[in-house]
Amino acid sequence: TFRHQMFEGYKAGRSPMPEDLALQIPLARDLLSALGFQPLGLDLYEADDLIGTAARKGEEAGMQVYIVTGDKDILQLISDQTSVVLLTTRKTGSESEIMTPESMEEEYGVSPEEWLDVKALMGDASDKIPGVKGVGAKTALRLIAEYGSLDAVYENLDRQKGALRTNLENGKEDAYLSRELSEIHREAPIPDLDGLISRESRELFDREALTALFTRLGFRSFLERFELESGEPEEERPELSAYPDLDRFMDKIKDEDSLAFFLPQKGEKGLLVSSKAYVEFEDTGRLFSLIAERPNPFLTWDMKGQLRKADRKAPSRAAEDLMIAAYLLNQLGRGDDVEYALRAVLGADYRPLPQDSLPLLEDRLETKKALALQLLPALPLQKEELNLRGLDRLYQVEKSLTLILADMEKKGILIDREALEAASAEMAQELSRLEESIYRDAGKAFNINSPQQLSEVLYTDLDLPTGRKSATGQYSTAAEELDRLRGYHAIIPAILDYRELSKLRGTFLEGLKKEIKGDGRVHTSYNQTVVTTGRLSSSNPNLQNIPIRTDRGSKIRELFIAPAGRLLVGADYSQIELRLLAHLSGDENLSRAFLEGRDVHLVTASTLYAKPEEEVTPAERSVAKTVNFSITYGISDFGLSRDLDIPIYEARELIDRFHAKYPDVEAWMQNQGELAKERGYVETLFHRRRYVPELQSQNRNTYNFGLRAAMNAPVQGTAADLIKMAMVDIEKLLKKEGLDADLLLQVHDELILEADEKSAPRVAALLKKAMEEAMPLDIPLVADVRFGRTWGDLK
Repeated sequence: TFRHQMFEGYKAGRSPMPEDLALQIPLARDLLSALGFQPLGLDLYEADDLIGTAARKGEEAGMQVYIVTGDKDILQLISDQTSVVLLTTRKTGSESEIMTPESMEEEYGVSPEEWLDVKALMGDASDKIPGVKGVGAKTALRLIAEYGSLDAVYENLDRQKGALRTNLENGKEDAYLSRELSEIHREAPIPDLDGLISRESRELFDREALTALFTRLGFRSFLERFELESGEPEEERPELSAYPDLDRFMDKIKDEDSLAFFLPQKGEKGLLVSSKAYVEFEDTGRLFSLIAERPNPFLTWDMKGQLRKADRKAPSRAAEDLMIAAYLLNQLGRGDDVEYALRAVLGADYRPLPQDSLPLLEDRLETKKALALQLLPALPLQKEELNLRGLDRLYQVEKSLTLILADMEKKGILIDREALEAASAEMAQELSRLEESIYRDAGKAFNINSPQQLSEVLYTDLDLPTGRKSATGQYSTAAEELDRLRGYHAIIPAILDYRELSKLRGTFLEGLKKEIKGDGRVHTSYNQTVVTTGRLSSSNPNLQNIPIRTDRGSKIRELFIAPAGRLLVGADYSQIELRLLAHLSGDENLSRAFLEGRDVHLVTASTLYAKPEEEVTPAERSVAKTVNFSITYGISDFGLSRDLDIPIYEARELIDRFHAKYPDVEAWMQNQGELAKERGYVETLFHRRRYVPELQSQNRNTYNFGLRAAMNAPVQGTAADLIKMAMVDIEKLLKKEGLDADLLLQVHDELILEADEKSAPRVAALLKKAMEEAMPLDIPLVADVRFGRTWGDLK
């Protein structure tokens, strides 16, 4: 815009409009036009300028103008004819306040005309308008209220004292530049209002255009609100015969008939539906027996979620799960969006569910029947697509996994509550000691968790070297900024220590305490259809992000215990992503290191530092380890230099030496990037796709992220597939041998089981077998297995 031409730093560093939002702008214009609004857009001008110009034209035409906004910059436009409806968004909803010249004076002590001079002094961090350094909102309001204008402030500069006078003197040029940048341009060449505004107050809607848009977007509730007819032909839903009980219903069912079901939840019955009939039921056990005994395809949506809500153990046979199939076929919107998935599968044959159909499975019988009748024809279409994409095996694994995860969630893991309480109390005391130390170093007490107060202590009181500013305009106290200040003052390591301890106690100790149920266990939820690479995630609580790199973090794992007479059995894959990279790339040198059972980090270090393996130091091996693992994520020289705290040119040399040692790794990774550009996606070894729309972006950072994702997703995704296969296999082995053991946790490349003490050695042997034989690879898989009383003992 013209403001960028005035000041190069204007809005510098601001992220561009997200691409998923940019794609919606044309649609929004169409919708606004159909609703009777008149969208305005003009190159080189900002929205505020168009608003200001329209407001001026409205005033000149004798109109009363209202501007609805959440942006206080607009307050400069307030006049006797123009009011601003100022919106504030809160958790409870939006609140509005009508601002007039009188309310401006009352609330801020300045007039609308003076507001621009306030902005000139205080600047605007979000737009990178500089203002006067050291002058905030309160000072700017006081000065303008007292002197009436920016000119008058500078005419009376000799009345100011100390730092304020110095700041005003040094910032005069910035102040007048900021005033010019902040002023809303009211002469934008927009069309005359007569061509924009209809004088009619009713029937401004284009009913035909609205109907077509609402129908295409699936906004059914809006069709009703605007009293429009649906653009879709009404179709009679088939009338289903009702049966009184499961057995009489099944007597009429042929072996090849597909059956859709929903489990009984608290306060409601379950439902079983064929294409011609239905039955409501309460006996979940009987349904599970039918699923195990009958050859019919039984199908549903989100089996694991239904089992959790019903507080039931899983059946012995997995049903077809259309949510899992939709996840593998990239047909999901959000993880629970059944209507989105059905639209994707059925296309023009999709029929919207009855109104008031959400939340899913907590509504009336008719909605469940309507949903079941669409799940039935969707399944064969999904199965055909799964077959075409080579996803049959992975679907069987994921389908079986729903039952395993449901039982893991129901079982939970035991927490040593007394030890938890003691650890929390001990950390509270340590935090108190750190607090006192920090206050001594700062020379005063303050809120350590307040970025603003901490920034003041570090950069004003202690006069430490300043770095980058945060979005609020103050000097940043983010972790990387504090790391930069290590060695300047003793307060820095204490603050970093305080932050780590505070997070550990608040998030993990106090957080875990709230999650312990009546059985003394924590029952996490596993999200099976969320992560694009196929990994599981964990929530309520998240047991996958408990830190292990620090002594304090690893001690938290000691709070997870086995009950009396039982042990925890754990195993994790050794260097799984590097092994998979060797298999996928076929690189001879990397493969040989694993086939010969050598230390791959030593092998790499030997190349990086041009010395024999026996002469490599522990520090050099550590660097090689970082390089090895970083390469699988397509790391840049900048990223590696940051991680290793070395110059960028050194990081570049390390990467070049790695690729010289393992040339086929680089060739394979580059090929993944090219495939992603050509096809729009990459695949795991078992054909799970990760679409990479970021490669269509014009934004360099977004594009580079997409490129790294394309290189890493096949490796990380195959690792996710691998451990899921191992989970299914260990479950089968445990059942086959009748061992008293249960899977409890999956944490990335690690599995944790709880077993009878006598069975633990055998369970450990089976777990190792399941993980190492989960899939045939050119490179041997290695799982490190151990058992103990606590999760922390599994080292």
